[in-house]
Amino acid sequence: MIKRSEKMKKQDVLRPLESGAMNFGGFLGNKLALCLENRLRKIRWKHLTEPFFSRTEDDGRWRCEFWGKIIRGAIYAYRATRDAALRKALDETVDDLIQAADKTGCISSYPVEKQTQDWDIWGRKYVAVGLADYCLEVDARPEVVEALRRHVLALAAQVKASGKPLSEFGWHGGLAANSIMGAVVQSARLSGDPKVLAFAKEIYHSGCSVRGDVYDAALKGVPPQYIGNGKAYEMTSCFDSALELYRETGDPRCLKAAQMYWKAVRDTEIFVNGMGGGKDTWGEFWCNGKYAQLRDDGCGLGETCVAATWVKFSMQLLSVTGDPEIADELERTLYNGIAGAMLPDGSWWAHLNPVGALAGKAWRQRAGDQLPGFGEDCCLAQGPMGLALAPYVAVMRHDQGVTVNLYEENKCNISFGNNIKIQLSITGDYAREGKVRLAVKTAAAKKFVLRLRIPAWSGTKTVVKVNGNAVKTVRSGYLSLDRVWKSGDLVEMQFDMAMQVIDAFDGSKRFALQRGPLVLAQDSRLGKVNEPFKPVGGKVIKAPKGIFFAYRFDDGATVCDFASAGNQYDLRNLLCLWMPK
Repeated sequence: MIKRSEKMKKQDVLRPLESGAMNFGGFLGNKLALCLENRLRKIRWKHLTEPFFSRTEDDGRWRCEFWGKIIRGAIYAYRATRDAALRKALDETVDDLIQAADKTGCISSYPVEKQTQDWDIWGRKYVAVGLADYCLEVDARPEVVEALRRHVLALAAQVKASGKPLSEFGWHGGLAANSIMGAVVQSARLSGDPKVLAFAKEIYHSGCSVRGDVYDAALKGVPPQYIGNGKAYEMTSCFDSALELYRETGDPRCLKAAQMYWKAVRDTEIFVNGMGGGKDTWGEFWCNGKYAQLRDDGCGLGETCVAATWVKFSMQLLSVTGDPEIADELERTLYNGIAGAMLPDGSWWAHLNPVGALAGKAWRQRAGDQLPGFGEDCCLAQGPMGLALAPYVAVMRHDQGVTVNLYEENKCNISFGNNIKIQLSITGDYAREGKVRLAVKTAAAKKFVLRLRIPAWSGTKTVVKVNGNAVKTVRSGYLSLDRVWKSGDLVEMQFDMAMQVIDAFDGSKRFALQRGPLVLAQDSRLGKVNEPFKPVGGKVIKAPKGIFFAYRFDDGATVCDFASAGNQYDLRNLLCLWMPK
């Protein structure tokens, strides 16, 4: 494994712990364990690599994307768990795939005469993504690094021979094809080949879309729905790629464009449950989602691919900048949108989250067979990656110490600074009760900075004590505890878990509820759905089987966490997020 920071011109402000350095539990950790057990360990890897050997994908489809999407989630799950069976599967499928390369190094599921058409470059992107992530996070074996390098250069040669920019290939005005840039940069970092980096720069300077330079558009403040063709997933991948180029070259334009795009998406497109995407049947486009999330005209809302890509992009930007506002948004999406897209046993995922309107009766439906007979769906493939990034960002290192972003139960072994080694244990029931204890264990007293994220929803009402002594907190962002720490030191935190009522952004007579990190919803198992009530008073009640959290108000109306709402995946199990007054 190559550490990201070893070959980057711009070092990340926040860096993940070493692979396998934590025991991640709690609400999100338990979901990841289920996904690992019932989905990722059961992947038929030979089925996913077969199209690259037969090269018969001549119908313009995208069987070519599934190997890379699925292995990326499996890689991050392995990084968190060090699961031996998963590691064996990863090694074997990577060894298998690189044997599919032709004499130029190209790994494609399309026949030669169809290559670069339709979704071919998109599929080759995901081959590159899977190989690059394997090298960066699992094992940078020379033969895999070389296979990745040759695969990328084979595409570069085809593009050059065409005399056209990459933005004129594939779907969505070039966004899909150009989103390969991040993996190209990673290949350059791994191989050191200047020709590979030159190809990445060509992609970047092309602007990534036939409808205009997407980075210029973001810098000019163009709303996301009007950048390119508005395709949320592919567009976000292009900005994610710009962050990889920033790491490699230090070009400030890459970073500034990504930051402005991220803020625009957060402020105009992300739903109250952390999801995004609408406009079409499958919820795939930016569409001024802050307001569109209340529409009830049959438009699909909240594609899981969009949410998972938003998590990935946000993780990248958090690492590069250390901005705590990004961690707040990661929490929103992970606890609500991503957690709600997975079946309770972790065996499958939803494509839309949920089906139907958020402002009215909705239901959950598991993803189907997107390409009849192949047995996969893009969101089924993508969802586990979003979830597996939770431990990646939960506890991170910075130059002076440790940063805690997520307060799930965790036991971390952390090395940083001048040979400082500590163990940090996090306990409590954060999502339900808001109480957290962080215990430090170290062989000798050490001076370092422990930075604790104070969520915007809790703010100055957060109570923090170090060894029983109260500490003044901050409105939001990171609370820095700079001191000499010794074994047995204890930080106690109590977050403000008051019920928050969020009025509909479009002025309609509807509202949403949030308590702590959890967005709440009505569920037909608990009472009437899409019926008005007053969110006054009430208390936490024992959650029925299959539901993580439940709350009953003074008038008897009962709600639960959005992730649990409708999780029977049955048309009779309805939910409502934006509830009528």
